[in-house]
Amino acid sequence: MKKFRLRCRLAQVQKVHFRKAGKMPALSFSRIRPMPPDLPGVPNVVLRGAADRVVFCGVNPISVLPRLAAYLAAVVLLACVLSPPLYWAGSALADGGVLPFLKGFPFHRYFSRSIQIAAIAMLWPAFRWIGIRGLDGLGLAPNPFRRRDLLTGIGIAFVPVAALAAGYFAFEIYRLRSGFPPAGIVRILLTASAVAAVEEFLFRGVLLGICLRTMRPVAAALVSSSTFALVHFLRVAKPAVEPPVTWLSGVGQLPQVFSSAPAWPILGWGVLSLLLAGMILAYATMRTRSLFLPVGIHAGWIAGQQGLQWIGKFRVKPPGELLPWVGPNVVGGAVPTGLVPTAAILLTAVLAALYLRHARDPRSDH
Repeated sequence: MKKFRLRCRLAQVQKVHFRKAGKMPALSFSRIRPMPPDLPGVPNVVLRGAADRVVFCGVNPISVLPRLAAYLAAVVLLACVLSPPLYWAGSALADGGVLPFLKGFPFHRYFSRSIQIAAIAMLWPAFRWIGIRGLDGLGLAPNPFRRRDLLTGIGIAFVPVAALAAGYFAFEIYRLRSGFPPAGIVRILLTASAVAAVEEFLFRGVLLGICLRTMRPVAAALVSSSTFALVHFLRVAKPAVEPPVTWLSGVGQLPQVFSSAPAWPILGWGVLSLLLAGMILAYATMRTRSLFLPVGIHAGWIAGQQGLQWIGKFRVKPPGELLPWVGPNVVGGAVPTGLVPTAAILLTAVLAALYLRHARDPRSDH
């Protein structure tokens, strides 16, 4: 009886092929050791058998990726169906005085919220279909350092953005607004908390976790980060005149999903900022096998950028005049553009690497 050791990209082995054809030998799992900290979702599996060398083990990407594509298509279809009745219900509640803040809320925003609702609602059936039975199937594990990771993430993201904002005001790229509504602080804190938690769960928890089941870590990080960057520009521009909403209005939004994207080269700089941010967040997730550090980093970035928009206003005309050094924030003021903001993002990456290397031992999670 020979003993073989291999790495499998799943906690569950689905297929095992052998180099030489012949009688299928008896196999037994001797043990499954804890996952190494540098490759989340990739346990070491020890097989015993009389076979020749094992040449394949794990999930066939051909069977997983179409299911992921089907999930995304189902999300879009469900959003098309949900958005019209949500718009009618919201308008009725606004007109009746029950939810007056929904008054004038355009249909394209209902469609965007319907996408988010559908994505969350379809997660559980998608997990079951793909073969994920819990968070451990996404490469996530309990985090004994969750509070420290969360607070450290907020700090190492917020401080570079604050330094960037100070430079903007010093060089008169931004000017102070005349007044700061106190309600803005509450809005910033709520936005940073909610958006960071939801987006990290969807992009680093779900999408990155699924990609890690079929790809190497670098490829998985690139795919999830590229998707993260592009999705932020899937926004429909507000029409000059709001057309009547029908059951087919959701479908009518699909050809216009990029209509609010900024012009080139501001678009390119925005994509670059989001791609780098996504890679940093994916790195933090894979190193800690947890979402607390990336949620903290993401929340710190949002709080810093939204705070800058709250107290200041970009004064450069035309907006791209100072590129490639500095450009306007895009995606609702949350995404900076230019080489200088890129340097601030990379500073967060350096601080995160130093924290993970010196202040936190990732091996202690296991």
